[in-house]
Parts: sequence; structure tokens; C-alpha cells
Amino acid sequence: MADNATTQRRQQGLEQAASVVFALMGIVPLLLFTFTLWQVGAIHRTLAQACLVLTLVLMLLGFWLFRSMLGQLSEVVKEVARIAQAVARPAAGRPMAAPPAMPTPARPVAGLGSIWELGEMARTMDLLWQREARAHVGRHVQITVANSEELTGRLLEATEDGLLLEQPGGGTVAITYLRVQGIEPVVGG
Repeated sequence: MADNATTQRRQQGLEQAASVVFALMGIVPLLLFTFTLWQVGAIHRTLAQACLVLTLVLMLLGFWLFRSMLGQLSEVVKEVARIAQAVARPAAGRPMAAPPAMPTPARPVAGLGSIWELGEMARTMDLLWQREARAHVGRHVQITVANSEELTGRLLEATEDGLLLEQPGGGTVAITYLRVQGIEPVVGG
């Protein structure tokens, strides 16, 4: 329980991460520019002060627009995740391969920490690939796998975690949805 609370505190949304990026890319250069003007003695000139104020106003306007856009993007991610979960649920009377998954943890981003929306988008893609794979269970398929060659065989199972593929040589390969880039039926297989 304590681990979950700690994870929730470290987890952040896309908007909060954008604020950190904005601070590094917008405010820090403005402060350096202000310091430079002060060092060369130009900060007391009216034109320099007007330029600094105009720059600050434009930067804050850009920040507001950026945050608004990311807020809308975050809402779209949540809605797509909700729809994907509804679509991925099996129809009434059709048994599920596994119990519903727990909420997706946030995905870590170097220098920013964990961002919830990235984990949610990954989970959404997992659900979409799982739905696609369930239509091919028991059939011969060709699966395009990231950073690997295409794998061909009979799709044995589509679980919450990934796919089980029986290859022609008799071996079984487990593939996580994160690595799946395409699932195609093999004609005549």
C-alpha cells in the first residue's frame, strides 16, 4: 500500500511534465538574457526593458497555449484509452482469456519521471493488438516484431501480457504487445 502511494506521488501527468520542459526551455534562457543585459549595463535602457517585458508576455502566452493544447491531448488520450478498453472487452457470453488488467503504471521519461498518459497509451495499444490477435487465435499468422525478423506460425493464445506463437519447427515463442507491429493471416497456412 505504501509503495502504491509513493508511486502515485512520483507519477505525473503530461501537463506537469510540459511545465518542467517549459521552465527549462523558456524561463532559463530569459533569465540568462536578463542577466547578460544587466552585466553589460543595458538593462536600465527603456528599449531593453520593453523588449524583456514583451518577451515575457509572449513567452507566457505561448506557455498558456501549450498547456491548453496538452490538456486537450491528455483528454484525447484518456478517451481513446476508455474506448479501447470498451472495444477490447469480449462480447457477452464469450469467455475472456484472462481477468481484466489492473490500471497501467506510468511510463518513465528520462529527466521527467513517470508520465501517466504514456503508460495509458501503451496499455491502449496492447488492448488493440490483443483484440486484433484474438481474431486469429488457432490460425497461421505472420507477426511483425520490433527489432526482430517477422515470425510465422500458429497463434496459440492472446493473453493480457502478449502472444504465444507456435513456430513451424515446434518451438513456442512469447511476444509482448509492446514489440508487435503487425499481425497478418498467412494465406494457405
